[in-house]
Amino acid sequence: MTTTTAPVPAPGASGPGLRERISQEITWVLILRWVLVLLATAVAFWNTLRAIVIEMGAQTIITYLPAVLVLVIIAATGVSWRRGVERPIHDRQTDVIVGVVLLFTSVTIKFLNLRYTAAYLVSHVDLLALWMFVLGSCCLVFGLRPVARYRWVWLLLLMIFPVPYRVEVLVLHGGPMSSGIVMVAFGAAATGVASARTPMRGLVGASIAAVAGTLGLLVVRTLTPDARLWVYQTIPAVVAALTACAVLYVDRRRVTHVAWSPLGRDKYPPAVTKVGRPAYVIALAGVAMALIPIPTFGATVNTRVDGLDTRPPLLVPSGWVAGQVRQYDWVTRMYGRTAVMTDQDIYQAQGSLEYDKFARPRKIVANTIESPRPITFEVYPVYFVYDLVGDRFSESLEIPLPGRVTGYLQTVVDDTSYLTFNRLTWEWNNGTTTQRVTLISVDNHEPDAQFPSPQPTVVRNLNTFITVLFRGNSVVTDLEPQFKDMNLLIDCATDLINAQLEAIEGREP
Repeated sequence: MTTTTAPVPAPGASGPGLRERISQEITWVLILRWVLVLLATAVAFWNTLRAIVIEMGAQTIITYLPAVLVLVIIAATGVSWRRGVERPIHDRQTDVIVGVVLLFTSVTIKFLNLRYTAAYLVSHVDLLALWMFVLGSCCLVFGLRPVARYRWVWLLLLMIFPVPYRVEVLVLHGGPMSSGIVMVAFGAAATGVASARTPMRGLVGASIAAVAGTLGLLVVRTLTPDARLWVYQTIPAVVAALTACAVLYVDRRRVTHVAWSPLGRDKYPPAVTKVGRPAYVIALAGVAMALIPIPTFGATVNTRVDGLDTRPPLLVPSGWVAGQVRQYDWVTRMYGRTAVMTDQDIYQAQGSLEYDKFARPRKIVANTIESPRPITFEVYPVYFVYDLVGDRFSESLEIPLPGRVTGYLQTVVDDTSYLTFNRLTWEWNNGTTTQRVTLISVDNHEPDAQFPSPQPTVVRNLNTFITVLFRGNSVVTDLEPQFKDMNLLIDCATDLINAQLEAIEGREP
């Protein structure tokens, strides 16, 4: 971050040696200040960065983040190579006030992140706090006016908050191509910011990047259709942005006959001559934020069963009657291109007074999803699969099941229809793919009882997410759960698990 005030030589001194020395001093000052900001950010958000690395290793949609950082650097470089137009007037008190307010807000947002633990991986509110922490730190060490000069770059950097990106991708029906299209559009925007010496040049740069990125995306789709998600997200957008910027850079130098070196001029000295106490504020804020934990994830027990057939639907055991099976193709938007999901109706072969006062056979709906990436089950929990917006959930109870499987029992209260659902979920895998099984019962025992119907609800859940963020988990928590069908679900789960295990034994030579 720099000002537009040119460096002033010392009295009685001149020449290229002095200019070179001043340039080196400015460079080292900027480097040291950026080291302070980045080091404090790494300390403050070490747990967030660790979670991101884990998710990227699992090849979730979060792999778009490196491309965002590269494109933001391209945009910031383009802005830096243009001489800004700003008055050399700097109010240090305003810098400090704005910076401290942003740091305090960042701490608050990261703390509020703990209020909606179940949706942590899909929302990553702590990345919004990270963006605000970096912005506040830059206001303290560089000054408000230089930071404001990069306002469009800061807006682009806000893309690290993944909720808008997830929504855009899912609206475009998900998948690698949708992820790539959104990133190509973002790359065009970054190119526009980088090349916007005039609005027209910015528009030309964005257009070149959009066309080149689209062509690159089609090439990737044609030559390597099974390429990993990060390839679709990164290569077309970044290559297109670099190409467009290079074309406009060469055109600028060739037509105007200016120096080819973009930094062949005097560097601007920092508007803030001394950082002083604000540096301690940044360091203390970083240490304080490092002590704020992030919501836990990856704690769901995923039992390995060699030879398990994870392809739905489930084998229905004796004592139960198989009903209708429904398959949903849209599940690939969330859980990967090879994911499969089915809903199947399972009925008791014979009713019991234990579960119904008229001994009517009870119905259970078994939802089964197969995915090679188990972490996606935590990225998109069950309420992103069913329309459960506005419902209240109880805390989960751990239920031991056969085959060393651990189930999780929960109630879901629908205050609109005055119904309560009991839900028993478990995950198991065969070493390659994971299957998540969800058994659902409803306290309406009539034959036409309404069960939740699978449908993607990411966009609708944003309203619930915002409500919880400001009002807390109590608005979506069932504080007095009634597990009326606990035994029914456990019996069904036990029989289903045993049936799948017996099928494995029957296939063994």
